[in-house]
Amino acid sequence: MAQGGICVQRDDNDYDSYFEDTMKAGHYENRKESVDIMIRFSREIIEDLVSYGVEFEKKDGEFVYTREGAHSKPRILYHEDITGQEITSKLLERAKERKNISIYEYTAMTDILEENGQCIGILAEHEGAEWKIYAENTILASGGIGGRYQHSTNFPHLTGDALDIGKKHGIRMEHLDYVQIHPTTLYSKRPGRRFLISESVRGEGAVLYNSKKERFVNELLPRDVVAEAIFKQMEKDQTDYVYEDLRPIGKEEIASHFPHIVEHCKEKGYDVFKEPIPVVPAQHYFMGGIKVDYDSHTSMKHLYAIGETACNGVHGKNRLASNSLLESLVFAKRAAKRIEKSLKERNHYMFDQTTLKLNVDPLIISALKEDITSEDVSTNSVMPFSKTGVVDLICKEDGIICGLQIFERTFELLDEACDVEFFASDGDHVEKGQLLGRVKGDVRVLLSGERVALNYLQRMSGIATYTANVQEYLKDSSIRLLDTRKTTPNNRIFEKYAVRVGGGHNHRYNLSDGVLLKDNHIGAAGGVKEAIMLAKEYAPFVRKIEIEVENMDMVKEAVEAGADIIMLDNMDDDMLKEAIAYIDHRAEIEVSGNVTKENIARLTNLGVDYVSSGALTHSAPILDLSLKNLHVL
Repeated sequence: MAQGGICVQRDDNDYDSYFEDTMKAGHYENRKESVDIMIRFSREIIEDLVSYGVEFEKKDGEFVYTREGAHSKPRILYHEDITGQEITSKLLERAKERKNISIYEYTAMTDILEENGQCIGILAEHEGAEWKIYAENTILASGGIGGRYQHSTNFPHLTGDALDIGKKHGIRMEHLDYVQIHPTTLYSKRPGRRFLISESVRGEGAVLYNSKKERFVNELLPRDVVAEAIFKQMEKDQTDYVYEDLRPIGKEEIASHFPHIVEHCKEKGYDVFKEPIPVVPAQHYFMGGIKVDYDSHTSMKHLYAIGETACNGVHGKNRLASNSLLESLVFAKRAAKRIEKSLKERNHYMFDQTTLKLNVDPLIISALKEDITSEDVSTNSVMPFSKTGVVDLICKEDGIICGLQIFERTFELLDEACDVEFFASDGDHVEKGQLLGRVKGDVRVLLSGERVALNYLQRMSGIATYTANVQEYLKDSSIRLLDTRKTTPNNRIFEKYAVRVGGGHNHRYNLSDGVLLKDNHIGAAGGVKEAIMLAKEYAPFVRKIEIEVENMDMVKEAVEAGADIIMLDNMDDDMLKEAIAYIDHRAEIEVSGNVTKENIARLTNLGVDYVSSGALTHSAPILDLSLKNLHVL
C-alpha cells in the first residue's frame, strides 16, 4: 500500500505543471486524455474520500501538501506514512456497512466465465469447492506482478493472475514490459518482500550517499532515473546498497510524518535519527496490463479492469510518484458510473442488437447510399489505397451528446474493422472544445462515412439538448414532457430516442401504439361523444382512450363520455384553468399546441399531467460537432 500519499490538483493554476510532470515522468508515452481525466477529477476524488472518513494531514484546518520526486511543486496529501492503509481501511468500513455488498474472504478467482464473447461472471475456489459466480458486469482488480520478482515491494501473492486469464480469453493487453523499479527499499539479506522507504522521504529532504557518504544524484529526479543512478553507483562501489540519510528532514518532521518508517527501521536495528540507512532498488509498480478505455472497460463486453491490473495509459513508461492511488480511484469511479448508467439505461434505451439489425441498420445504409451513389470521388482521388488513420470527434458548442451508438454503427457498417473509442456517453453534458472520441480505421472509410455519421449525431444531440432545456422548466413539477409524431420521415427511431436521452418521454411511436382521437377523427365520427364510444367498442379494453379538445363544450362531452386522457389543444390560459377545474381529476390532462421552451413555464402550476411539444423534434437546432485532425498512422 502507498506510503507517500495521493496526488491532487491544488488549484486551476496547478493543472499545466501537474500535467507536464506526469507526462515527463512517463517519458511522454502517456495517453494525454487519461492524464487529463485523472487531474481534472482529482479534487472530486479527495472530496469523496473525506466524506467516507479518510483523514489527511491538516494544519489550521487546511490540507498540508508534501512533495515527491519529479514533482515541480508540493501537491501530495498524506496520512502519516500509511496513506494507502488509511484510504483502503476507511473504504472497507463503508463497504461493510452496505447491505447490498457481499464480501467473500479466502476466495480465489481462477477464471472468467465467457459466453458469446462476453464476460458473464467468474470461476472461483472457496474452501476447496469451485464456485460459478454470475454477474452482469465484472471488474478485475487483482493487483500487479511483484510476486514474480525475487525483490519487490509488493506482496508475494500478486503474480498477475488476471493477465494470464486475459491472455487465455484473447483480451487486449498493453505495455507488458513497462515495470517500475523503486529506488529506495530497506536493504535486507533475507529474500522476499522489501520494505518501502517512501518517495516522500526524499521529497521532504532526505539525501542519498555512496559508500564514502557522498551525494551522487539529484534525489528528486524521476524514479527510473534515480534507480539507474543507484545501480551504477552500487556497481562502481562494489556494494549491495547505497545509503539514505533522513536527518536533513529534521527530527520533529521525521517523527510526525514518517512514524512507521522510523519504527520499522528501529526493529531492523537502524536509528534514522542518528545514522543513514542502507537502501536498494526493488520492483515496485507495473504500468502495463489489460488495456482499458477511459471508463476502465476492456476489449471484452461487460468486463472491466482497474488499478494495477489495468493499463489506461496514465503512467506512460514510468509512473509519477503518488499518482497510483489517484489513478486507481478516478478510473474505478468511472467504471462504477458507467456500469450504473448502463443498468439504468438498459430498459431506457432501445438500441439493442436486434433493434440495430432490423430497424436501424437499414436506415443508416439508406443514408449512406444517398451520399455515395457510385463512389466517393473526392476520397478515392487522394487515397487510392487503404491506409490506417485516426480522426478526432470534437464538440464545438455546449450541449447534451446523443447518438454515439449510431455514429459508431455508421463506420462499422462500412468496415467492421473500424475502432471507435468514446470519452463521453449518451446523456452527458459536453462542452465546447471537448474531445468526445476518436475513430481509427481505413482512411477511405473515415472520409466516406464522416458526413452521415455526423448528421445523425448532430441531429440527435440537438434534440436531446433542446429537450433537456425544456425539461429544465418542469424540473420542480410532476408534469411529464412528451414528444409527438412530428418527426423527420425515416428518422423517428433516432429522434424519439434523443427525446428520452434529453429527459423527455415518448408519446405514441406510431398509429398502432394507441388511441388518440383528433379533430378530423371527431369530424368523421360526428362528434366527441360518438368518437369516444366508437373507440371503446373497437379498441382493446386495456387501451387508454385519449381525445383532443379545443373548447369547453368539447371538454364536457369528453368527460361525460369517459375519456381516459383529455388533450387541451391550443387553449389560452383562462380557458385552460376553466377546463382543468371542470375535469377535476376525472381524466388525465395533457396540454398541447405551440408549446416551446419560451412559454412552457406558465403550465407548471396548473395541475396538468402531461405537456406535449412537437417542437422537441421539429424545431430543435443541431448541436455543432466536427471530425478533425485526421492523419495517417
